[in-house]
Amino acid sequence: MYVRRLLVILCSWFVQFTLSQSVSVTVATDKEIGSIDDHFVGVTFDSSMLPISIDWKGLDFASHKVQTLAKALYPCYLRIGGTPGDFMTFDPTGHGGTSANSTYTGAMWDNLNDFLRIVGWELVFGLNVLKRKDGQWDPENAKELMSYSNARNYTIPAFELGNEPAYFPEPFTDTISGAQLGRDFVHLREIVKSTPGFESTLVIGPDVTAISGPKSILFKTFFKGDGRKALDRITFHHYYGFEGNAKVDTFIDPKVMDSLISFIDIVRNVTTPANPDTPLWLGETSSFSGGGAPGLSDRYVAGFLWLDKLGIASRIGLKGVLRQSFYGQNYSLIEMNTFEPYPDYWLTLLYKRLVGNKVLSVQTNSTNSFRVYAHCAKQESVYNYKPGSVVVYIINVNTYTTVVTFPQFQTNVDVFWLRPEFIELTSRNVTLNGKRLDYVNNTIPDMPPQKAYGGLLMLSARTFGFAVFPDADVDICK
Repeated sequence: MYVRRLLVILCSWFVQFTLSQSVSVTVATDKEIGSIDDHFVGVTFDSSMLPISIDWKGLDFASHKVQTLAKALYPCYLRIGGTPGDFMTFDPTGHGGTSANSTYTGAMWDNLNDFLRIVGWELVFGLNVLKRKDGQWDPENAKELMSYSNARNYTIPAFELGNEPAYFPEPFTDTISGAQLGRDFVHLREIVKSTPGFESTLVIGPDVTAISGPKSILFKTFFKGDGRKALDRITFHHYYGFEGNAKVDTFIDPKVMDSLISFIDIVRNVTTPANPDTPLWLGETSSFSGGGAPGLSDRYVAGFLWLDKLGIASRIGLKGVLRQSFYGQNYSLIEMNTFEPYPDYWLTLLYKRLVGNKVLSVQTNSTNSFRVYAHCAKQESVYNYKPGSVVVYIINVNTYTTVVTFPQFQTNVDVFWLRPEFIELTSRNVTLNGKRLDYVNNTIPDMPPQKAYGGLLMLSARTFGFAVFPDADVDICK
């Protein structure tokens, strides 16, 4: 078995290095095509972590490891939302007699907010829209949560109201129309803006995922009605499919990657006429729904879709991408119980450290299997890149090595290239420039670049990563 595996690896390497493609990449440096901010990439907790009976699914907010991994992603939004949130009640004492499966307590809320204060994250919280009275949303429990939070000086930067409304359970599917949901959002906005301590809290939504087909009627009528007046951010959810349909090849298929573009186009066709200036967020997103695909969404191969999604979202003009989830599922960034980072954690951390706010246009002579995105490089990070620096991130799903040239940047290159620990794309661990990334001795490891020169890179088949040009001297990046 060992010999057979060794032969497979050697044959694969031989094929990669005997077949190659040459690609020329040009970054348009005369103007930016868009912008993001430092909160562009956020994370989520699913509302299934909220009930007393679950108690955050074993996530230890006091763990030094959890805190260190979370702090490294600062600044960051944490969105707590999901279908279970539409069945949850806030009970400040924990002795209200409500079900342990549908209650979160003041003590749990305290633990969460202590954690947020320590790591510097900002909360986006989904309120229960299925608390109804006379056909309208009943805000009394939400007011209780606000009063409790205000008394303890907790800030809640953003509220949502309900999750994926086209899939509310009966009878709410029939009784909550898009127009009524819009009125409920207006009611939430009136309460938030008139409650001391919450005047600057954002109202975001409607967290839709059904954007086409018969169920999209709620999405469309929401924006034709009062809903369009209530939102500071428009949110929608996106997955490439259900986890049961995922295979390795699905994660590296350019057609699957490009399906996000048409999805965003459909959303914009509905939202832009009503709210042309309201920022659009991917309010919940990952690879595959249903908790992610076991042995795929938590492996190296998941990085292809994740990095490409960030590239498409920033290029098209989205202002936020909230990754489902930080903890608790197969698509999480850290492992349950051990809190060990998955490969996508390291990828997200590098993105946060390297990718700056200005989005640049890219031209290549490559096929769709070689995907490139460019930004001004982030200057305020551990790498301290100087003004004028440029970063590109590349997803190479070709089955052969790709030789890449950057004719305009015949300078030094800092390379941050991520590969699986072993040749299989389903590797549990990831290497950076050949060195495995591990959280050791309560510390995030140094993640230094590999130096290259002359604007030429040789990139292995089916890998991805970042290249920074510190001496690019691009004016719009200064």
